[in-house]
Amino acid sequence: MLQKGWHEFPANFHPEFNFHRGPFWLRALARTPFFERFAYPIAMKKGLCELWPSSSESILDPNFDTTGWVIHTREKNDLERWIEGSLAYFGHGERNRTQQFLFRDRMFRVKKNLILFRGVLPRFSFTSYGGTLRRQRGIHRANGTYKKYKKALRGEHFDFSE
Repeated sequence: MLQKGWHEFPANFHPEFNFHRGPFWLRALARTPFFERFAYPIAMKKGLCELWPSSSESILDPNFDTTGWVIHTREKNDLERWIEGSLAYFGHGERNRTQQFLFRDRMFRVKKNLILFRGVLPRFSFTSYGGTLRRQRGIHRANGTYKKYKKALRGEHFDFSE
């Protein structure tokens, strides 16, 4: 079931697959090993695939089949780059970093007196979409902007430069 076109794009453009805008079953399919390969053609049929130019001088080949792609003519703005994790705005944290590490981010209780630190446990991703999400979440957790990142994925508006 290899649909022609979803894995073929011009060299001066980069693709982005927005499974988070699709239905739950498509997100689950994209995060399941082996079945991930079927999620990309479905996302293309649903219009969840975008092509972004690498630079402002990038020109799309007129022979390129644009069916199923959302073609952008400009580079990503600051908000779009911030969501993907390539642009960071650092600010003051809302609480002490030691307290945040010990009591919120890194531990969970397994039994009555046993505590495991999540930072010690490895994080795996078995699909490329899962790897992208893991990377973006890790960047936003490290920057302290994870809540704003979740709002941005839901489409809520906020001032991300605070």
